[in-house]
Amino acid sequence: MKRTSIIGLCLAAVCAMFAIGATSAFAVEGSLEFGKCVAKAGGKFSNAGCTKLATKPENEKDEWEPLEGKVFPFTSAKKATTGNAVLESKGGNSVSCTGLKQTKGEYGPGKDEVKNVVGEFSGCEGLSAKCSNEGKAAGLVNTTKLHGELGVVTRLATNEEKNTDGSDLRGQAGEFLAEFSCGPVPILTRAGILTKVGAVVNGVFKSNTNKMLSKSTVEFKAAPGAIQEPEVWEPQGTGVTHTSKAKVTEHLEAEFGAPPAPFEQSSESLVVEQKSLPTTAKIEVRQCKQGAKAGGACP
Repeated sequence: MKRTSIIGLCLAAVCAMFAIGATSAFAVEGSLEFGKCVAKAGGKFSNAGCTKLATKPENEKDEWEPLEGKVFPFTSAKKATTGNAVLESKGGNSVSCTGLKQTKGEYGPGKDEVKNVVGEFSGCEGLSAKCSNEGKAAGLVNTTKLHGELGVVTRLATNEEKNTDGSDLRGQAGEFLAEFSCGPVPILTRAGILTKVGAVVNGVFKSNTNKMLSKSTVEFKAAPGAIQEPEVWEPQGTGVTHTSKAKVTEHLEAEFGAPPAPFEQSSESLVVEQKSLPTTAKIEVRQCKQGAKAGGACP
């Protein structure tokens, strides 16, 4: 195989553990970012998420430390109590993997950047055969390095701190995500996969934005017809995976068979648990109102 890529990945949690700051129009950089809120006497903020400016000296107790210029490692694995990781195309082709772990991945050094993420899938089967990368044992499929950036999935006009945020994963070295074979059939995936910052708990989506966390659950969700949910969002546009902050549609595409087999719209179903490294460290995705003139708290 000459092209390198990956099966869709379960690292939606990639955003789940950081605090982000997002404006309603992305007019000002720095409003949506990774970092941490630390207790500090004389700090600018009055709350543990660093989204509310202190208005009195006695409330100056927290400070925001952006991740920019540093890296923060994390790991993840398929949640044990959930079903298989499934890649499915609109044409009905599918690949199912019983396991997934990710031991390599970093936030930073860009303020909204995720990079060097490698997913290691096991127990993979599709098209009535075991699946694997070239040179790997049957059932084992690794992604190549993936990267992504933060953005907004749904805006709340009255309170941007309540926006639903997201992150994507795309090939770090090119358009392809994964390349492998199931029996004699070559399979290639490309484009990107999008997930919300948070997960569904007891049937209700719970955002992980503006929370200091050391571990989190993230869900890649697919609807019938190989439709990824969500698939429309507004990326930061800082050049990690997108150079524009315009709303875009983003989902996986998969080629089942050698060219000229068509690429089909595809989706992935997967629930993962993500942990910071070391596991005692906490990180946040901060989203807060931008600009002092508008009454905002993000510097």
